[in-house]
Amino acid sequence: MARDYGIIIANRAISLSKAYIVVSVGLSAVAVFLGSVGHLLNGISVNATSIPTTSGTGTTTAQLQSSFPLISVPLMVFSALAFTTPVLLLYVYDKNNGVLEYFLSLGMDQGDIYKSYLKASLVLASILLVFEVTGNALVALLAGLNRSLIIEIACLTPIIALSAVSFVTVIMMAFSSLQKERVGSNQPLGIAIGVFLVLPTYVIPFALPTLAVAGDLVLALVIVVMAVITFILANRLIRREKLLP
Repeated sequence: MARDYGIIIANRAISLSKAYIVVSVGLSAVAVFLGSVGHLLNGISVNATSIPTTSGTGTTTAQLQSSFPLISVPLMVFSALAFTTPVLLLYVYDKNNGVLEYFLSLGMDQGDIYKSYLKASLVLASILLVFEVTGNALVALLAGLNRSLIIEIACLTPIIALSAVSFVTVIMMAFSSLQKERVGSNQPLGIAIGVFLVLPTYVIPFALPTLAVAGDLVLALVIVVMAVITFILANRLIRREKLLP
C-alpha cells in the first residue's frame, strides 16, 4: 500500500508543537462566542445617528445585528492558520535535517513534496473547521440568530480559511527555501501576509454593514485566486536544489 505522506506529515506536525493547537482552540472558542453576541443587541437602543457610517446616515441596531456575527469569520480563519503552523515549522525542520533530501532520493520531485505538506495543512485545517463551523452554527441557532446569516458564515469561513491556508503554506515553503534558518525563523513573514489578507473581514462588517457579506465574498474570491496562482507557480518558487540541507 502506498504511503500517504500528507497524513504522515500531519501527524508529525501535531506531535511537533502543541502550543499552536492550544492557541487555535482558544481562538475558535472566542470566535464561536462572538458569533452570537449580536443577538444581545436586541435589548440595546441605538440612535440612528450615534454611530456614523460612510453614507452619513448612521448604523442601526438591525445593521449591527446582521454584521457583528461576521466578526467570527476572521477569527476562525486565524485559528485555522495557527492550527496549521506546525506543518510549516516541520517543513523547515525537515529541510535542515535532510528529510526533504530523503524524499528526493525516493524519486519525488519538489512538486510532490510541497503537495504533501500542503495536503497536511489542508487536512488539519479541515478537521478544525468542521468543529468550528458546526459549533458556531449550533451556538448561533441557540442564540436565535438569522438562519440565512448562519449559512453565509458557514460557507464563507471554509472558503477563506482553506484558501488562506493554501496560500500561506506554499508561500512559506518558498520563503523557507531561500536560505537555511532555524526552525520557524521565516514563518512570521508568511503568516503575517496571511493575516494581512484576512484583516479586511474585520473592517467590512462595520464600515459597510449593508455590504458586509458581499465584501467578504469578494475578498474570499481574491484569496482563492491568489492561492491558485501560487499553487500553479510553486514549482518555480521552490527549486529542487533549495530543498537540500
